[in-house]
Amino acid sequence: MRRLGNRITKHSPTRGYSMELGAAITVLLALRLGLPVSTTQCITGAVLGVALVTIDLKSINWKQLAKIFLGWVLTLPCAGLISGIIMGMVLNVPQWGR
Repeated sequence: MRRLGNRITKHSPTRGYSMELGAAITVLLALRLGLPVSTTQCITGAVLGVALVTIDLKSINWKQLAKIFLGWVLTLPCAGLISGIIMGMVLNVPQWGR
């Protein structure tokens, strides 16, 4: 929390508690509904939600949030591409002893 939260916005113990509780409730609700969620995404959303409550948009590090969002967007295609390349290499490995 200290590392993620303070990079997006400064927070106090009460803000940290609200962030953690909000993320935990979100994960539990998603679990109950059978939805796949990332706890990292939940806590990042909670940090942003608490930061937006202050109504001071200058207190939010938008560059850090953009980097996090870009990482989320790139993760799926990159993981698919890498696993596809590995699977292609495994299927096309030379067969010795046949």
